[in-house]
Amino acid sequence: MSRKFWLFIVALLALMLVLEYQMPRRFQWQPTFAHADRQPFGCYVFDSVLAAAMPRGYTVCRKSLPQLALEKSSPRSIIILQASYLGQDVNIDTLLALAARGNRILYAHSFFADELCDTLNIHCNPRTFFDANNFLKSISPAITRDSIFWVGDAALYKPSVTCVYPQFINSSFIDTITAVPLAKIHNWEDMEFAEEHVSSDSSYMKADSVVVKVADVVALSYPVGRGELILVTTPLLLTNYGVLNYPAYVHRLMNRLKDLPVVRTEAYMPNYNVAETSPFRELLKRPPLRWALYLVLLGIVLLMGFGARRRQRAIPVEAPPHNYQLDFIRHIGTLQYLKSHKSHNPHNPHNAHNPHNPQ
Repeated sequence: MSRKFWLFIVALLALMLVLEYQMPRRFQWQPTFAHADRQPFGCYVFDSVLAAAMPRGYTVCRKSLPQLALEKSSPRSIIILQASYLGQDVNIDTLLALAARGNRILYAHSFFADELCDTLNIHCNPRTFFDANNFLKSISPAITRDSIFWVGDAALYKPSVTCVYPQFINSSFIDTITAVPLAKIHNWEDMEFAEEHVSSDSSYMKADSVVVKVADVVALSYPVGRGELILVTTPLLLTNYGVLNYPAYVHRLMNRLKDLPVVRTEAYMPNYNVAETSPFRELLKRPPLRWALYLVLLGIVLLMGFGARRRQRAIPVEAPPHNYQLDFIRHIGTLQYLKSHKSHNPHNPHNAHNPHNPQ
């Protein structure tokens, strides 16, 4: 094959790759929090970043809290991500028992159950329900965004503001006297609402004539025994979308867990098994097998390239067919010669009737 043909093939493949890369991708906005999910609300990027950043190690498992409680291990940081309409409920007694033993638990939920709120003497106020279709319609620069103010760890960080879409804040705590607020938003509420839900001596409320400025907390730290319970009402921000678009907010939350080995459990979410059915998953996990797979694929591509050449059967070498036209001409010429020779022969008996014959 000529060199021009190979250059054409390479240029065509490069053009196809560029066009494929430039084409818009259709994302799935279903929250899964799955370790292998690369979609916006999966946790593939989230887990990858934490695995590289956590100094004491980071792992993902599907062990429930009772199973983690039975393990004889040193205190750990445990992450639980959950949406109110997915998965099963967390055992509150086990959750608090693990925290009391010195574990640090970050529990992110779109709306916390009354059992936990009553136990901790806090009030969880619902705000919005995440809907993928409505969220896609609301993604616009003109949409007003909510501001999340980071107020925790004042010795380490300066106060910062994170602007997010309203559907990412599914609920908030409005009375956190016994807890330490980490992040909050400000809303104006009427006095009747404040008198019902907010304590009069709350340091997170400033009264006015007819309205009060309530500090709705979206992330708080609650001490439990020797450990700590961190409650977060923005679980969708602890995903691929959140770590890529709001890294400062996510990193500040995760920074509170770095002193201990970190374990994220998927036991309370449906098992989606995203990309776990690939036949190459075991090969790609090990570098030698991964390179062997790459070499096999490269060999197949080269074989296809060489096999794309035009193939033709071998033509046998045969003698050219005999030219009988020359023999035919020779025969005709011989016959003509013989005929003309006989007509001019005087001894020919057929010439006896010729008047010019002297006989």
